[in-house]
Amino acid sequence: MFVILAILTAISIPVVRDMRSIARRSNCEQNLTRLALAAQAYAVDHVHLPSGTFTGSATIWTGENLPTGEEDGDGEDDAAGMPVTIDSLPEGYHHNWVSALLPYCDRQGMYQSIQFDVGVYAPANAITREADIPFLRCPTSAQQQKPNTTSYAGLHSSDARPIGTDNDGLLSLNRWLIPDDVPDGMAYTILLGEKLSPPDFDLGWMSGTRSSLRNAGTPINAPVDQDAYLDPKYVGGLASLHAGGAHVALGDGSIEFLSETIDPPLFASRVCRNDSIESE
Repeated sequence: MFVILAILTAISIPVVRDMRSIARRSNCEQNLTRLALAAQAYAVDHVHLPSGTFTGSATIWTGENLPTGEEDGDGEDDAAGMPVTIDSLPEGYHHNWVSALLPYCDRQGMYQSIQFDVGVYAPANAITREADIPFLRCPTSAQQQKPNTTSYAGLHSSDARPIGTDNDGLLSLNRWLIPDDVPDGMAYTILLGEKLSPPDFDLGWMSGTRSSLRNAGTPINAPVDQDAYLDPKYVGGLASLHAGGAHVALGDGSIEFLSETIDPPLFASRVCRNDSIESE
C-alpha cells in the first residue's frame, strides 16, 4: 500500500506543478488582455493611443513628420537638432501610458490622485508611485519583483535604441498615434509585452522609462548582464519566467505567446508600426 501511495504521489507532483504553471500563464494573459482592452477604450475616447511617456513640457505630435530638436529629457532646447531622448533615471517628468489607462482599469480614484503638474518622482506623487497594482504583475514573476513594479511594458521601438521621438513602435516619447499612423494595422502590431527587471534598477509602474517601455532590439528572454542597466540609455527587451517565451498583446487586444526563438527580423517587423519606412 505504501509503495502504491509513493508511486501515486510521485506521479501527481509534476501534474500539480503543471497545473499551477498553466494557471499563472492564464492569469498573465488576463492581465495583458485587461491592459490591451483599456488601451482600446482610451483610443475610442481620445481618438489616439496614449503616449508611451512624456518630457516635462512636451509638444505632442501625431503623424510621421515629427519635428526634432524640440526638447531633451529635462525640457530644455536641443540645440543640436537631434531626436529627443530620455534617460532611465529617477529624474524628469516621465508620466506614462500605464497612468493614462488607470481610469479604464477600474482605478479612477488612483488616477485622480496623480499630480500631473509635477514629475513622477516628485514627493507629491510618492504615495501613488509606491502603490501595488496586482494586475500589473505576472503571477509567475511577482515574487521576484517589488510591489510597485509592472511586468508589462509598451513597445517603443523595433530596434535597440533609447526611448525617444524617433521610435517606430506604438508607445514612444511625446507621441499620440492615430490609426493612420499605423499602416501595418493594429491587429498586426505588438502593443505590450512581458518584461523583467533587476529590482534595484526598476523605477516602478508609474515611470515612463525602461521600467514600463521595452523594444525588440534584444531577443526574448535573452540573458542580460546587470551592468547593462548602469547605462541610462539602455532600455532592453521582453522577458518572462514562462518557459519558452513571453506573452504579448497586439493593438487589437488579442494575446499571443511569442517563442524566444522567433526570428529577430520578424520580431522587429511586428513591433514596427510601418514596415515600409526604415528606422533611422
